[in-house]
Amino acid sequence: MIFAADFFVIRRGVIVPPGHAMPLLASYGFFSFATAIGQHEFWRFFTYQFCHANIDHILLNMLSLAMIGPLVEEEMGRMRYLVFYLICGAAGPIAHLVFGQIGMMSVDIYTPLVGASASIYGVLVAAARIAPDEEVMLAFPPIDLKLRTFVIIMIGLSLGAVFWRWQNAGGHAAHIGGAVMGWFLVRRMLPINREDAMARR
Repeated sequence: MIFAADFFVIRRGVIVPPGHAMPLLASYGFFSFATAIGQHEFWRFFTYQFCHANIDHILLNMLSLAMIGPLVEEEMGRMRYLVFYLICGAAGPIAHLVFGQIGMMSVDIYTPLVGASASIYGVLVAAARIAPDEEVMLAFPPIDLKLRTFVIIMIGLSLGAVFWRWQNAGGHAAHIGGAVMGWFLVRRMLPINREDAMARR
């Protein structure tokens, strides 16, 4: 379902040549504080998760989701997984605002926020909770890491990006929001046993 929604966004033209993207992204639901809060368009907390800046952006996110999503979906069940995914994504803009309010980064209320990364960071945290010792191989350097270690490194990099105001610090703030929400929700949304998970599919 999540893959299908992202594919629909591409096919309907959200990813377009430079100079034409913003009106279409606005129509399809990118997040900005000016629109979501200022104009009370609260659905943008969710719709922005299915808008992406370019082909590379969506391919990287969907590849990441394809690698870790099935593990979490199998344990949670389909509907719980979908709710978990969407709530983690909605936490991304909230973290963006919080970091701005405490002075760790500047927040332009008109800056658009797009992408599934906050949702995926929540899924990463859930996967690390389910299978912490599962090994993943990095593309560069080509080494194996335990999934828990990999997730800690990824969250640490996002924290560093916010603290030192690297490029796309707002996106990294959203990553942290998704990860924190994932950590908060995962124990509450995982079934007690595998039979419960099977029943929820």
